[in-house]
Amino acid sequence: MLIQPPKRTYGLSPSLVTIIVLLTIAFVIFNIMIVSKTDFGAGFYANWLAGRVLFAQGQSPYSPEIFENIVLRHSYDFRLSGFTLPLYAILPTLPLSFISNFDLALIIWMTVCEAALILLAIRTVFALRLRSRLFSPYFAGAAVTLSYYGIFAVMDGDIGILSVLCLIVSIGAMRENAFEFAGIMLAFATMKFSLTLLPIAWVVVWSLLNRRGAVVAWFGMVLVLLILISFLFMPDWPIEFLRAIIYYYKYLNPIYFSLFIEVWQPEIGGRIAWAFSGFIAFIILIEWIVNARQDERSFEWVLAMTLCAGFLIGIPNVGKNLYLLWVPLFYAIDKALLRWPRRTGPYLTLAYGGLFLIAPWIVAFFVSGFNEPVSGLNFLVPFLTLLLLYWNRWWTIQRIIEPY
Repeated sequence: MLIQPPKRTYGLSPSLVTIIVLLTIAFVIFNIMIVSKTDFGAGFYANWLAGRVLFAQGQSPYSPEIFENIVLRHSYDFRLSGFTLPLYAILPTLPLSFISNFDLALIIWMTVCEAALILLAIRTVFALRLRSRLFSPYFAGAAVTLSYYGIFAVMDGDIGILSVLCLIVSIGAMRENAFEFAGIMLAFATMKFSLTLLPIAWVVVWSLLNRRGAVVAWFGMVLVLLILISFLFMPDWPIEFLRAIIYYYKYLNPIYFSLFIEVWQPEIGGRIAWAFSGFIAFIILIEWIVNARQDERSFEWVLAMTLCAGFLIGIPNVGKNLYLLWVPLFYAIDKALLRWPRRTGPYLTLAYGGLFLIAPWIVAFFVSGFNEPVSGLNFLVPFLTLLLLYWNRWWTIQRIIEPY
């Protein structure tokens, strides 16, 4: 009798493989339709063109000519910037830069972004230890992918999706004591620093004070390595990079909290908004100081709070960035469902889910004058999520619930 060794499945069941194949086909068909009928993809175009200019022509991707080229191609986006990322942010899109057909490259990149969004949702459930039965991988992936902000980010080709994914993967690796891998992922999370700078700073502070210095060491080594590799291709890139950042904030008017209130109340709105932003920044600092030496419960809660509050203190608050809010929103809803499993928790879930899933689509299609994904919702949702986090703060970080 022949005894055959067991077959290795590598954790992939036939049904899961079938789902992945069908989703890939559906995403590709959707992406082809979007690319053929619209002119989206400005975010990816900046990276794609930067890679082609740097490696094919040997020119600076931060030059004004590149910005003018991007604006001419995507004139509908009046808040469009040029290439305003660190030079090593070209690396993920570099292979696609060698594809001369931009539409084909965009279709491939949109498919990558859709897969990254689904993986981001699934890894969030694991990294933040969400225990409510609501947060299955299928629900989490569907909610993020089908939301207005998620779809808009994919159509724009926003590389921030990969940055946030690297951040969440890093948090999950810390849970498994894979500190070296966590530090590596944390370094790559700096590709779109405007979204990840504050949470990275919190991870570094907490790791240093809680015997996880290996995370910080590997983060620093890999970040320095990325910077040095960038110097090989463009020795003066930090100066050009800073110049592009200053130009972006000075002349292009990115939407953030203070500017939004200033438009609403031109006379005193700016001062009120800056005072409110300063208060939120002060609260973040106090929470960091109070919880810097606390356990993982406090670390997770402060991470969610920092991700949420960042939109109220200066992150350019355009709609394509708000997919990041799914991370603290999932966390806040999970704790609400665990604390109030019968009535209050489900009601809050319906209210917040409807606000973040349904309301943006209603505004986009039925509110006149809505020509970009920037509205009061972009500030209302972070503020309400922050309130929900503080509503459950004491209950979450104290040891009155069973250990994980």
